[in-house]
Amino acid sequence: MTDCPRFEGEGMKYIDGEMSAVERAEFERHCAGCASCRRELDSFTRLDALAGRVKMVDPTDAFWERYWRSVYRRVERKTAWVLMLAGALMIAVYALRQLFESFHRVTFETIAVLLFAAGFVLLLVSLIRERCHQYKNDPYKDVKR
Repeated sequence: MTDCPRFEGEGMKYIDGEMSAVERAEFERHCAGCASCRRELDSFTRLDALAGRVKMVDPTDAFWERYWRSVYRRVERKTAWVLMLAGALMIAVYALRQLFESFHRVTFETIAVLLFAAGFVLLLVSLIRERCHQYKNDPYKDVKR
């Protein structure tokens, strides 16, 4: 950190080339006579040169392949689906319980809950059947992915 307040205000403008030719010459004259600013300028110039050599690299195909095969990603997705399914089941069970407690009154809400529950169960059974069929008939199930 410099003791000279001038570097704090103008030092980065000089390094970034944001000064006019007159301001630049004035700042260079100041740095020639101020050891603190000269030290800071040298330090920041080296840092700027070093930062300029850093290149951002796009992830390679191998990186994405490792990511998609990673245990974390698979566990994360499966856990999310299990939690969502558990929440939906809890809501369905609660709705059915409420429905049976007030079964003597058939209302629009009662019919909507029954239709939702029937559709949910049908989709769940369909999904389970599809996954079982897919697993049994998958010619690549023994291939390590």
